[in-house]
Amino acid sequence: MVIIDNNILSSLAKANRLDLLEKLFEEVRTTPEVMHEFRDEAIIGYEFVENVERVKTYSNNDERWLRIVSPTKQENEQKEKLTEKKEGLSHADAECLSVALNRDEALLTDDFRLGKVAKQNGIDVYDLETFLLACVKQKILYKPDEAKETIKKIEEKDFYTFSESFIESFFKKIDLD
Repeated sequence: MVIIDNNILSSLAKANRLDLLEKLFEEVRTTPEVMHEFRDEAIIGYEFVENVERVKTYSNNDERWLRIVSPTKQENEQKEKLTEKKEGLSHADAECLSVALNRDEALLTDDFRLGKVAKQNGIDVYDLETFLLACVKQKILYKPDEAKETIKKIEEKDFYTFSESFIESFFKKIDLD
């Protein structure tokens, strides 16, 4: 199971590659605060939000796979404490961290501060590059043309800059398969 925050979710939604999440993880979850951020982006007019809307659910009995999990009272209290600290965490980041901590789940984020605080608290943290490499390793993303198109779309649509070492490692792994 993994808790995902807005930045990676939006990167994959912009590239029309949310399917990679469903294929790699048994369960993918996010929080109401993250969905609140998407609502704000929808109001601004970002079309990629529709991609997230199509896969999100609040139910465990739904064919859609992105589960929105409501924080418990304890998780909400911890979220408030985390936002009061001078860590620089937003409410959405603090909510993701609180849920991940209390439910012993990994966190998928590209937010440096959130990742740092999560690691300090013993949470496994994966960024977009690590996630994409895992997709290659698990043979979810292994066709060279599909991989190149995925990287290209994320770079173009999300203005994402992948590290040179990642690009080299990513395509080397694909070429080996």
